Amino acid sequence: MTPISAVKRRTKAPQAAALLAAACQLVQQGGLAALALRPLAQALGVSVTVLSHHYGSRAQVLSAICHSGQQADQAWQARWRTALAPLPAPLPAALAANLVESLFDELADSRAAVTLLQLEVMHGSRADPAWQPGWQVWRHDLEQFWNDFGCQLGLAGELLDSGWWLGYIMTELAYGLTLAGDSSYRMLRRLCLARLFAGGVAGPQAADTLWFAHLQQSSFAPVAGPPVLASNSLQPRTAPWQQAAARCCGELLAERGASALTHRAVASAIGIPHTSLSYRYPTQHALVLLGLDFVSAHILAAVQADSLPELERRRQAGDGHKLDLARASFALALAALRMPELQRRNAAMRGWRGSNLIQVLEKTLPGRQPIDRLSAHVVSLGLLGVGNMAAAGPASEAALAAAFAAALRWLERNSPSLTHSA
Repeated sequence: MTPISAVKRRTKAPQAAALLAAACQLVQQGGLAALALRPLAQALGVSVTVLSHHYGSRAQVLSAICHSGQQADQAWQARWRTALAPLPAPLPAALAANLVESLFDELADSRAAVTLLQLEVMHGSRADPAWQPGWQVWRHDLEQFWNDFGCQLGLAGELLDSGWWLGYIMTELAYGLTLAGDSSYRMLRRLCLARLFAGGVAGPQAADTLWFAHLQQSSFAPVAGPPVLASNSLQPRTAPWQQAAARCCGELLAERGASALTHRAVASAIGIPHTSLSYRYPTQHALVLLGLDFVSAHILAAVQADSLPELERRRQAGDGHKLDLARASFALALAALRMPELQRRNAAMRGWRGSNLIQVLEKTLPGRQPIDRLSAHVVSLGLLGVGNMAAAGPASEAALAAAFAAALRWLERNSPSLTHSA
């Protein structure tokens, strides 16, 4: 903790690099919720008054943080642009997949702190509009870089224009931050990239399909949840207040991330004393698991959907309110960085993505081959990112529908034996 005397001696506003470093440190320790003005000022050794005098309102301080992150990204991007400039376009599929994996490795290793800040801001900006101005500028810059790169890699234009490609990048970065040390995850990531640059459909022998199924069963087995809800039902054998608490935790997890799950916030939302909640669920970890169990029940229900509208309907939490499963999954990936005990759940979520999408693809593009479960898995990664970047409400549904339609066109073009069904 910075001594008070040190704070009093510093009256100049911090440099961009110091502002970024302090913001990254706070986010690493406590998520985006920890990045408040007072702890930020304390980490920088200045007063809140100094921050406000130099930058302005809270929203302007947050925009300055985003700008600092954007500048750091631009320096990294410039190095890669220079390295890639002599290469022809489009690149061979194998080289394209290897290059993307190299970028993933850098962003999850030497650039992990800025990557985490970027992902937290992306996820949190929907719930906190003060982040929106800075994030939108940062996002535009990211989209420009990744789309330029995607063009050189030979990706289809509809995947770039619809935002699906940037969604794929952001999703894989979120999982890579926590799972990059897992050899099975890295193998799965390479498998997905190889399928992506092969056109998204299974080859004549479909060896990757078989290996994908092996990885799912051997390395990404679903993790049994805590006995707070029946694993296959939305009607648990628990007290009504526990059901309400589970729902509240699931919705808070999706909208604001794991750091929002405090005993006081949940208890206040469902109208019980926080002491009653903390007696039954004594730790924040227990609240996160409670929310995840609620989310998991809705994921199981969504698996049976055979159309995109039906998939959307099954996301409803019982009274018409939609539980955003994409945001909940993303929140889990970020929470696992600070809660290692969630790693196995996070890995299982990554390994079984797209399980609720295969029936939709099979109905929309009839026939299981060459559209298969690995195809659905790859498509779902991009959709997860799109769902987390889009604004709430109808805008989110429109963005997802556009990205899904783009993925369908891409798959259909690469599987000419299949015809699009109305």
